[in-house]
Amino acid sequence: MNEEPTSALQPGSDEKSAPTNLIGMGNIAETLAPQVPDVLSVLPLRSFVVFPGTILPLTVGRAASMKLLDETLPQTKIIGLLTQRDETKEDPEPQDLYPIGTAAIVLKLLRQSDNHVVIVVQGLRRFALRKIVAAHPYLRAEVDLLNSRLPPSTKEWEATFRNLRDSAAKLLELTPDVPEQARAAVLSIEDPEQLTDFLAPNLNVETAQKQAILEELDVEKRLATVQTGISAQLEIAQIQQQDVQSQFSEAQRRAYLREQMKAIQRELGEETGATDQIERLRKRLEEAKPPEEVLAQADRELRRLDVIPPASPEYSVIVSYVETIAELPWSKMSDDNLDLNQAQQTLDRDHYDLEKVKRRLIAN
Repeated sequence: MNEEPTSALQPGSDEKSAPTNLIGMGNIAETLAPQVPDVLSVLPLRSFVVFPGTILPLTVGRAASMKLLDETLPQTKIIGLLTQRDETKEDPEPQDLYPIGTAAIVLKLLRQSDNHVVIVVQGLRRFALRKIVAAHPYLRAEVDLLNSRLPPSTKEWEATFRNLRDSAAKLLELTPDVPEQARAAVLSIEDPEQLTDFLAPNLNVETAQKQAILEELDVEKRLATVQTGISAQLEIAQIQQQDVQSQFSEAQRRAYLREQMKAIQRELGEETGATDQIERLRKRLEEAKPPEEVLAQADRELRRLDVIPPASPEYSVIVSYVETIAELPWSKMSDDNLDLNQAQQTLDRDHYDLEKVKRRLIAN
C-alpha cells in the first residue's frame, strides 16, 4: 500500500493519483496553527504534494509508515510530509525524497484494517530538512521552518492577486458538478499566499512542478506560476464550453432547416405522399420484427427520409434498403426436414448425374 492522497469527497485508496479539481481539496482551516516541533517524523508521499492550509485524507499502508503513526501520534499530532522523487520506490531513503515539504497535523485517524489506515491531515508550515536523526524504521529529521516573502503592497500587486482569484472563480463556474460554495470559498480568500497554496494542489501539472511551487518562497513568483496554470485550465474550459454551445446551435439550426424543408414540401404538395410512405415502411418494419440493432438502423434511415427530397436518387435507395429489411423473414420459421432418403430422391429428381456432388451433399 502507498501513502497517497484520496479524494476529499470520496475517501479511500486511489493509487498514483490525486484530486485534480478545485473541489477535491479540503477547505482552508480557520484555526490557529499549533507549534511545529524542531524534530519531525517524516511520512513519504507518492505522486502528490501537500501545501499549507489544505485538508485532505491520505491512505497509509507501508509497514514503516504504520509504525511511524503508532509511535509518533501518542507524543505529537504533527508530522512531516515529503514527496518522493520516484513514486515507484517502495522503501524510499532520505535521498529519494524532496528536501522541502509541509508540516501537517493529523486531525483524524481511521483504522480500516491491521495494515490499512486513513488519516486526515491539515498542512501547517513549509519546512526544509536540516539533519537526519534516524532513517529506520522510519525517517526522523531536524527541520527548519520556512517563511514566505511577500512583495510590497501596491495597486499592481492587488490587481494581480484579484486577477488570480477571479480566474479561479471563473474556472470553478465552468467546471461541471462543482457546487456554488466552492466558488464562494475562493472569492472569500483575502490572503495571496493562502490563495496560491489552496489552488496549487489542483493544477493539472506534474508532481515535480507542484513541488517547485511549494519550494518557491517568493509569493509573487509563486502566484505568477499558479496564474499560468489556472489560465491554461480556464482557456481549455472555455473552449470546451464553446464546443458544446456550437454543437447545440448546430442541432438547433438543423432542426430549423428540417421544419423549413417540410414547409416547402407542403407548398409543393410533396409532403403527404412521402409521409404516408414513411409510415407504411415503419409499419412493415414493426410487423417484420427484426432484431433491435437492425430496427434501430432502419429507423435512422427512415428519419433521413424526412429531410431528403423524394426526387433525390438517395431517397429511392433508402426506400429500397428499408423495404428489403421489411421483406426478410426475421420472425418466420419453417420446419426442418432431415430425412436423407427424401433428400436423395429430391436431388435425383431435380438434377441429372452429378453423383459426386450429390454424395457430398448427403454426407454433409
